[in-house]
Amino acid sequence: MEKEKNPQETRRIWLFLLITFAMTYAWTIGLIWPRVLGRDMASFTAEETIINTALTAMLMFFPAIGVLITRLITREGFKNAMLRLNLKGNVRYYLIGWFGPIVLTLLGAILYFAVCPSEFTLTTYKATIATQPISPAVFWILQVVLMCMAPLLNLIPCFGEEWGWRGYLLPKVAQRMKFLPAVLLTGFIWGIWHAPIIVAGHNYGMGYPGYPWWGIMAMCVFCIVVGALFSYIALKAKSCWPAVFAHGALNGTASIGVLFLANPMDYDRFVGPVPTGIIGAAAYILVALWIVCKMRREELAA
Repeated sequence: MEKEKNPQETRRIWLFLLITFAMTYAWTIGLIWPRVLGRDMASFTAEETIINTALTAMLMFFPAIGVLITRLITREGFKNAMLRLNLKGNVRYYLIGWFGPIVLTLLGAILYFAVCPSEFTLTTYKATIATQPISPAVFWILQVVLMCMAPLLNLIPCFGEEWGWRGYLLPKVAQRMKFLPAVLLTGFIWGIWHAPIIVAGHNYGMGYPGYPWWGIMAMCVFCIVVGALFSYIALKAKSCWPAVFAHGALNGTASIGVLFLANPMDYDRFVGPVPTGIIGAAAYILVALWIVCKMRREELAA
């Protein structure tokens, strides 16, 4: 079936991207780069770390702001804004979004330590437990509860991103092309949107060979892979909310494997155990391939 091509929708896409990228790049280059570039992250004070984290977190709201401004400027309205829950018949996509990234992140961390057993230690875990005023059993119960509540705890900032990427950009791109190219294009755009904070050391640090280009490239690949899952559940539910929950689950559990690293301050983020590494993302990659094949079969049968 021929995909719809609407020039007005194309203009809206470009306006949304222009607004979102302009705000993001201006904020990062103007407020974050001067604070971090040329400095060793280990030298940051607690106060500097908090400020840098807050400034970075603010970036997550810019895609939603971009959607709001674009809809108002183009008089598009909010009738088809991907904001309805649409729970009837779609509960499974919400469950996938809520729990899927938790399971996939844990599987990636387990695989990483299976492949790199010398990186595994209980020293960091025991040191963390020793600083807690609770028993180890209670500590882990709380950790499990927090992981399961991550989609809710991260709801607001993750909505800021997902209403833009999966709630606005993806549906418009999906009107013009099939699922695989839509995921590749929107995932690449999402990755490039991260470029300024990758330069600032987010996710991959700053001391690696090929900085910052390898980090930007790796982030684009990561966003395409994870974007396949986020896009699938959002399109199936016709709502951005499953992707919002999935993004929150990912952000809330991404660093769980670091707790068992021999050196949590110095590890290869391009490998794992975090899901931005190739081994840490192994489960996400397999799921992405399965989703692409499934959607391809559905498109051929349509």
